[in-house]
Amino acid sequence: MERYVDQRLTSLIPDGFQARRTGRRFVAALPKYLQALADAEFSELPEAGQGRGSLHGLQTPEGALLIRQCRRGGLLRLLNKDRYLSPRRPFDEIRLTVEAGERGVLVARPAGAVVEHRPPFWLCWLATEEIEEAIDLGDYLRWLPATPTREVSAEKRDIIDAAGKAVRSMHDASLWHADLQVKNILLRRSPAGVQVFIIDLDKSRILPNGLSQDLRAANLRRLNRSVVKTRPDAIDDMERQRFLAAYRSGDAFFGSDTTELLKSCRRHAARHSLWWKLFG
Repeated sequence: MERYVDQRLTSLIPDGFQARRTGRRFVAALPKYLQALADAEFSELPEAGQGRGSLHGLQTPEGALLIRQCRRGGLLRLLNKDRYLSPRRPFDEIRLTVEAGERGVLVARPAGAVVEHRPPFWLCWLATEEIEEAIDLGDYLRWLPATPTREVSAEKRDIIDAAGKAVRSMHDASLWHADLQVKNILLRRSPAGVQVFIIDLDKSRILPNGLSQDLRAANLRRLNRSVVKTRPDAIDDMERQRFLAAYRSGDAFFGSDTTELLKSCRRHAARHSLWWKLFG
């Protein structure tokens, strides 16, 4: 049985990764991180960040890693938060993330996957290289002062423009994000301006025929819903228009007038706000 399991796991290893078994755990990683991930006891690692699920930091001789345990969302999490019938989850995300990066999307570089067999289930973890000096969009929105200074307002405009262009680039790369929300957008200042990274591609997909306008709009509604939930007063409608202008880049997506899209964003957020009050 163990030989069969090892053969199954070996078939999942992404190109350029090496594997090692340590007891019930199977580790597949870039060679420079293999030993560190094989030796790590995740429950003893320090937590990294706030409100981003089960996320821990690991310092290695080759650089800092973030380790995220794969967990279920929605109502299913109340019955089963972290058990899976297959070990594929982190390996699929690694392949998707690598391909997204090759298509020009700024992503967190995958470092490895760890799976642990607890028959008949699996526990799964994904390790990525830490993006230094980056904060997620949710933290940025929570930080914004109620009355921003001129400098803060200028930076906010730059971030809105950069985020709109980054989401457009992601969609143009045929990448549909399964959970496009503020905690999965990282911001980093650089000499060239604001860099925007798209992270946590669990259950996301690259669609062979590209993204339709409806799928693009659905992703944008999901992102707006997350902004409203994080801080309702953080972004006003003029700033939403600015984001859409950066996203459209002069193209005719959503027609000549984006009013209907903004209305649908408000309705979508309102429905989910009611859900949060009833079941949150």
